[in-house]
Amino acid sequence: MRKKILFTFLLLGAIFTSQAQRYLQNVFDSVSVQADLKYGFNYGYKGDSTNLLLDVYQGFLDTASNRPLVILAHGGSFIQGNRKSADIVSLCKNLAKRGYVVVSFEYRLGVDILSGKTLEQEFSQAVLRAAQDGRAAIRYFYKSAQNGNAFRIDTNQIYTGGISAGGVLGLHLAFLNTKAELASLTINADSLGGIEGNSGNAAYSWKVKGVISLCGALANVSWMNNDKQISLCNMHGTQDATVPYKTDYFKFFGTNVALLQGGFSVDSAAQKQGMDTRLHTFLGADHVPFSGATATQIKYMDTTVNYVASYLYKHVTGLIPIGIRENAAVKNNFLVYPNPSSEFVEIQFENTAKRTIKLRDMRGKICCELDCEENKITFPINTLSKGIYLLELYENGKTSSQKIILE
Repeated sequence: MRKKILFTFLLLGAIFTSQAQRYLQNVFDSVSVQADLKYGFNYGYKGDSTNLLLDVYQGFLDTASNRPLVILAHGGSFIQGNRKSADIVSLCKNLAKRGYVVVSFEYRLGVDILSGKTLEQEFSQAVLRAAQDGRAAIRYFYKSAQNGNAFRIDTNQIYTGGISAGGVLGLHLAFLNTKAELASLTINADSLGGIEGNSGNAAYSWKVKGVISLCGALANVSWMNNDKQISLCNMHGTQDATVPYKTDYFKFFGTNVALLQGGFSVDSAAQKQGMDTRLHTFLGADHVPFSGATATQIKYMDTTVNYVASYLYKHVTGLIPIGIRENAAVKNNFLVYPNPSSEFVEIQFENTAKRTIKLRDMRGKICCELDCEENKITFPINTLSKGIYLLELYENGKTSSQKIILE
């Protein structure tokens, strides 16, 4: 009898632990994929008819209901790429193993450089077409939820975004809301279907709770005023030569196309508006450093998955991940978390100011150093050996420090 009670207790404990980790850590060993689902139809930039398809990733044999939905778009500068690209598939599978319903969708691609229009107009049209398709994909799941909810999703927990152009798509999908904004793009938006677009599933909502922009950008950060309740998760490299980290021109074969405002600018503007926003900076990294199969790229992907999962977990559950909640430390007017950590620490200050941050090992050797002015920054440590390090802050002629543990 005692053994039976003990077994039951251990079983319940295991179930509780699994549920507690859901949405933050892997709770499934593998995923199932429903491929090639048609969510819409439209015409490409050449007038060719295009069936719009998506793939749905779920934890294998996941029986939970009311699951969060994450709808992601691939990269490719709006002229190439597809929903089965290795980086987007990896992201989808990793999030599905944590219990999310994750979608990779295709959208219309292409620009006509011989149309007689400017490159800015051509790419603006491409972004609008992509955003219209993204809205149709989201509407597809709202429609499904109201007609049996075969995917068992929670429509209050829908997030979108993607990688590179997919991040651009997600931001414009969420915030490009008025005809005045469309007019500023100097294109005939009405001829393309307007804000809503006509790619399918009309009359259903396309509203999202948050945007995940991985090396993406927005044409005008003032558009975020349209919906300050949307949360943001930005990740971007400081040396991104394709999509600017701050504000600069997007280039097409060396030609300036249009100004874009990248992860840093989006996060900074969102902070000023009091929005819920976070930014992970890939220091010294170029465009999408997590895309590829080298050891370094795989580490970047691990960091990306964990950072996005941490963001989602907070908004889905209303909880701060344990590693952050219990191990955050405030000292000398700055907050460092998570501590211990295995990949990165976030440092939050009381205000913006010029400051220098150095990380030393226990022998006094400087392992990392950077200058910053923003009121929060992500400090990468995933390339360092395990151990204890000293984080030093230099500001206004004063020095303060704090120990961090790398697991």
